[in-house]
Amino acid sequence: MVRKNQYHINLKDYLIAILGVDLTAVEGLDEIGLLTILAVTADMSKWPTAGHFTSWLNLSPRPKITGGKLVGYEKRITHNPATQAFRLAANCLWQSKGPLGQQYRKLAATKGKAKAIKAVARKIAVIFYNMILKQQAYDSSKVQQDIELQKARKISRLQKEAQKLGLTLQNAA
Repeated sequence: MVRKNQYHINLKDYLIAILGVDLTAVEGLDEIGLLTILAVTADMSKWPTAGHFTSWLNLSPRPKITGGKLVGYEKRITHNPATQAFRLAANCLWQSKGPLGQQYRKLAATKGKAKAIKAVARKIAVIFYNMILKQQAYDSSKVQQDIELQKARKISRLQKEAQKLGLTLQNAA
């Protein structure tokens, strides 16, 4: 069923033809959001690394350091449509069962919803940049490996803390 403001062409095939890779496979990114991002970021050669790209999008942290000490983070306002599209993609992940959705819920529970949206939007932007640069399909197992690595680090840290207190940790059955 075609709706009032819906495109009358198959945007997914069109985007694959333009970019050479299926970016709609990334959780949160849809055809309309990708068109918005591509309208602003047509030439990806402007940014040598993913860090430069996320900094331009105002999605990277900006620590305020004075006297060698961290005193807070600089809040930056942006009206970049690509940034808004990445943030919207991240915000849509709160119900997602995939690894990015898990990461969003974990961050939202510990750091708050606003920081979770910015962090996951940055992660989606890095995935977007690398997919276009390397022309590789999205592999959610790489994101899952990051989550498993974080879990292993947390277990290791907890074991060290328990050992300092003279306790031992056991896995639940």
